[in-house]
Amino acid sequence: MAAVLCSPPVSVPAASTASSPLSMRRTTKVHPIVSITVGDASKEQLFAPAVDAFAPCNGSGGVVEQIESTKKAPRRRPSMLVIPVVPEAGETPAGWGVVVAEKEAEVEVEGEGFCLSSRRGARHANEDAYCAITHKVRADSQLAFYGVYDGHGGRAAVDLVSERLGKNVVAAVLATTEPKEAAAAASSSVDATAAAIRAAYLTTDSEFLGQGLRGGSCAATALVKDGDLYVANLGDCRAVMSRGGTATALTSDHTAARGDERARIESSGGYVSCGTNGVWRVQDCLAVSRAFGDASLKRWVISEPEITRHTLTTGCEFLVLASDGLWNKVSNQEAVDAVSRSNNAGRNSAGCCKEIVDMARSRGSRDDITVMVVDLKRFT
Repeated sequence: MAAVLCSPPVSVPAASTASSPLSMRRTTKVHPIVSITVGDASKEQLFAPAVDAFAPCNGSGGVVEQIESTKKAPRRRPSMLVIPVVPEAGETPAGWGVVVAEKEAEVEVEGEGFCLSSRRGARHANEDAYCAITHKVRADSQLAFYGVYDGHGGRAAVDLVSERLGKNVVAAVLATTEPKEAAAAASSSVDATAAAIRAAYLTTDSEFLGQGLRGGSCAATALVKDGDLYVANLGDCRAVMSRGGTATALTSDHTAARGDERARIESSGGYVSCGTNGVWRVQDCLAVSRAFGDASLKRWVISEPEITRHTLTTGCEFLVLASDGLWNKVSNQEAVDAVSRSNNAGRNSAGCCKEIVDMARSRGSRDDITVMVVDLKRFT
């Protein structure tokens, strides 16, 4: 049995909405999230190199690679990203955990072993989203998945990613636990769980592109399985672990300013440029170099995640997953220190997330901000 909590889409049929408007702030308590027993602390880089391929699911769970041509592309700007106008106020179906419609709308979520705070920025709609899933594999084994997502160019991509990615990851990882697949994985030098996560990312991107919609989404996700923490990312959402009070970034932002990303894009016939505001962009358009969606830039803005594996030990305290609305104003160590202070003071878990959001907002962040804190001590 699985417990699933994902943020809702903004737009819903009129028949699905409640009759009263949303309040400015909603607190949601989620019960229960099952615990996982795990066990020591090393880091292994998996699937870090980018591949110049688009890989949709072939229907049988495998991946079919369609290699893109590397022919030099003309230096021209792609079609403009169109951001749809969303009403200032709206409603979401009962049972969902995020309010995104009203000005300064805010949400706090408390679950078993994790908490979250999300606040809308200066835009008409919050383009951030989240997901948390637990799944019992056997009596002595469970999976836990957590994700924070940051959309751009509208909510179409982030709605699909928040609803599909976690489920695709869990399904792909569960497939590797079947006897036949497990035996094959044991004889392979490739980490089967990391391979499953990669396939799920590519499948989710294929599902979105197949709908012909505009926009895109960044992501930072964490999967806990049998004593290991697998962290994957696209774009500038980030995952930071606290180990003995010291912040350790488990992801590297995918931006056009990153040297290896610029080299990859240019070798594929694209270009990166720096505007007068100092921001590097792919094809004069997008600041992130990897994301779900962004069909007009797909040749260069790939959905190949970087994945790292970490063995959990007693020194691993908590994980912070957050969108760039936080990281543009708050350092990794400041975020870890804020959570530690809140925990030491005995404040409620959602309160520590809100404190970090408030810190970023007080420093001038006008972007959407979503912060999720996952308790890792319960897994060790």
